[in-house]
Amino acid sequence: MTKSHFLSFLCGAAAVFGVMTIGQSKAQAPAHIYELRTYHATPGKLDQLEARFRDHVDGLFRKHDLHVIGYWIPQDNKENVFIYIVEHRNKAEATKNWAAFLGDDDWKKLRAESEASGPLTTRAPESIYMNPTDFSKLK
Repeated sequence: MTKSHFLSFLCGAAAVFGVMTIGQSKAQAPAHIYELRTYHATPGKLDQLEARFRDHVDGLFRKHDLHVIGYWIPQDNKENVFIYIVEHRNKAEATKNWAAFLGDDDWKKLRAESEASGPLTTRAPESIYMNPTDFSKLK
């Protein structure tokens, strides 16, 4: 085997390895991230919190590219919990979209009106950002 054949073989092998590595890293990177948000409603105000999301907030979320997968109320809800999951392209986009939502005058007005008789939650929402596993149905 000549030096040029050997060099061509090495270059070809390196190119194939590089393409395979790039393909694997792209396949392993999640297409989306998900955010689990949990709210603790003030006793007696869970229905009001749920109504605020159903009747107003969900539309404002769509306006600001916050894509909600679903909303849930636990079956044994002793702590007045309200849960939802938001799909984001990445953490930077999530940060940008949340800032736009929180700065929205319609949201500020809605929050003030809906909390005129006191806050609907007992504390700030809990937020957990999650990457899907390689076997998750949501990617």
